[in-house]
Amino acid sequence: MASTTASVVFAGGLIGLSATPASAAEICDNVYKRKYTEISSTWHKVVASGVIDNRRSAATTRESITGQLSASLTGSVTGEIGGTLNVAAAEISSKLGVSVEASVSIAKGKTVMIEVPARKRVNYKIGIKKREYQVYVTHQSRNCRVTNSWAKVTVADSYTETWNS
Repeated sequence: MASTTASVVFAGGLIGLSATPASAAEICDNVYKRKYTEISSTWHKVVASGVIDNRRSAATTRESITGQLSASLTGSVTGEIGGTLNVAAAEISSKLGVSVEASVSIAKGKTVMIEVPARKRVNYKIGIKKREYQVYVTHQSRNCRVTNSWAKVTVADSYTETWNS
């Protein structure tokens, strides 16, 4: 009798089990992947520009340049990118090696040091560049559905450009 009772209890324990999970739907991680491509880079505002002539010197010189104007630029996002403008600016900076931000301000009187090698003449521009990126977004949702979309991100870059003349 003891063995029969054990068989019934064991069989009763298996009745509620099934080989398939309660929900047959696959579950995936909610993931956004973004690929950034620069589509334009223009000067938003130049606060200082000019030429430093060091052609007669045998030594490198450093010159302090002071901005004559103030400037500011706040970026924007057109389309859904699955994150904030600050996140997009950080990703652009890290992935593409540029120093961009969601918003930049330059106060009048900001000073920048420019180094000019011996026997060189250097042109410079200091200001804010407006950089625009096309963003290809792939989103995998929790139910494993994948959607692709495009967006545009505009970010600000406090920039100093120099070139020999």
